[in-house]
Order: sequence, then structure tokens, then C-alpha cells
Amino acid sequence: MTPWPYIALLLLCLTPTLGHADASVYVALDAKGKQAKPQAGARPHACVRDNGTGLVWEVKTDDHGPADKDWIFSWYDKTLEGKGVPVGYPDSGRCGAKGRCDTQAYVADTNKRGLCGFRDWRLPTVQELEGLLRPEAPGAKIDARFFPNTPAGYFWTGDYVPTEVGGAMLVSFELSMSLLGNSASGGYVRLVRGPGKH
Repeated sequence: MTPWPYIALLLLCLTPTLGHADASVYVALDAKGKQAKPQAGARPHACVRDNGTGLVWEVKTDDHGPADKDWIFSWYDKTLEGKGVPVGYPDSGRCGAKGRCDTQAYVADTNKRGLCGFRDWRLPTVQELEGLLRPEAPGAKIDARFFPNTPAGYFWTGDYVPTEVGGAMLVSFELSMSLLGNSASGGYVRLVRGPGKH
């Protein structure tokens, strides 16, 4: 007689799990980059390490500080000057640091303060940011346990797309999709560090 219950149990154990079960690859980090317990609230854990990709992600706060969830930024990359393409728009967002409300300034400021002990923060690629999407999640399509204070909105990537006004790719954590954005538009930012595009 075939041991069906055993086979079914074996198949269940071998079948990949969906949804939040893959959150086991995430590790919360404190402001010094040490492992910590995931926390919610106005000042949660500062960063998240993804052991699957080796990337470390910024976590948003709700304290009107530099990483506040409500700040939005225009997309700007001065390094594109001289290449004959639009470089975006400096300081056209809305943030707590006067004159610093664009993506390039935010990256520089985050590196200057050494978030979680690192000074090589950057904008993520579309593929990296899409890796955080959890389409089944309520509200913002992300694992809220490890990424609290995430608006269900559009987040800038570092992937430039040449357009008449300058553009870059956005990832929507409301619609679980990526799309082209006008660099003058305000978008949220979640920085990353680690292997990949620099």
C-alpha cells in the first residue's frame, strides 16, 4: 500500500512557502548595525539586512528626523552633467532639511551621518526595490514587521531613463509595480547598500 500521508507531508515540506514566510531572511539592525529585534513606532530599528541578497536597507521613521516616512524628494543626479541628458531637479521635494530635498542630497546626507555604521548608501535599482514587494500585504505592499512606517506610495530608484524632462524609474508600494516617473515629481526614498549597482 502506498504511504500517501507520508508523501503528502514530504511534498508539503518541499513546496516553497508564499507571502511573509520568506521574511525569515530579514534581520533587523540597530543604529550601529548590530542585530536587533524588529520594532515598530516612531523610531524603529534603523536598518534591515536581507540575508538572501546581502543587501542592507534603510528603515523609515515617524519622528520628523532625516529618515521620516513623510519626506518626498525630486530625482536628481548631477553626475549626468556633460552627458547631454537632463540631470533632474535639485531640491524640489518636501523634507525636513532645507535645500536638501532631492535624491542626490539625501544619499549624501545619509552617508555623512553613517546610518547603521555604513557610508556607502545609494538608490536601489528597480530589481532590488521590487524584491521588497509583497503584493498580498494589506496597505503598503511590503513586510511591515521589518519595514514599518512605509507609505503606500511611489519610491525612487537609481535607474535613469532619458526623457525630455529627465526621468527615473519608480516602484509603487501601493500597486506592486514599477513605472517611469518625471524627475520633478515628488517620490519617497528607501536607500540600500551592498552588492549591486553603485
